[in-house]
Parts: sequence; structure tokens; C-alpha cells
Amino acid sequence: MTIDPDEYTAFVDDPLGAIELKLTNSELKLLAHMARCPGQVFERADLIYACFPDSNMLLRTIDSHVHKLRRKLAVAGIDGYLETVLGVGYRLRNLNTNPMDA
Repeated sequence: MTIDPDEYTAFVDDPLGAIELKLTNSELKLLAHMARCPGQVFERADLIYACFPDSNMLLRTIDSHVHKLRRKLAVAGIDGYLETVLGVGYRLRNLNTNPMDA
């Protein structure tokens, strides 16, 4: 996966060519932030602070963004890499690992 927050783009590598993810600005910010540290668990409050520092966003709003982001990743063929860590938050698995090996 290639993410360019400055250009507001994200692409998934595919044998037939890169697939552009059609993400909202919020989804792109979340994905880019979690991709910087694959495998790290991020609490919802930490994601809000890091990605939306001037917002009064509710914690559950993150859940909605992550839900939509998961759907878009699945359509692009990378299903299962954005995980929920129950009672804590979310983790983006390293794309070099198989999500079925968990």
C-alpha cells in the first residue's frame, strides 16, 4: 500500500496495477496515522488527538470512520488488516503478514 497524505491519495498494490482507494479526508488521515506504526494498537482518543486535534469529535465517530475504511480496504482486496482490539481501539496489521495467521 502506498499512502501520500500530502496528495490525499492511497493506493493498493495489485499485479494488474495500483488500485486507488477512494477515501474521505478523515479515512485517509486515520489510515496514514496507523500505517506509520503497523501492529501498534491505537485507542480511539489517541486517534482523535493525532488525526483531528482541533475537533470535538466523539469517540464513537472513530468507529464509524473505521467501519467505512474497512469496507473500502476489503473491496481493494486487503480485508482483515484493520483489526478491532476489544476494549482498547484499533490496529492496522503489517501488510506483509496474513490476517488469517492471527
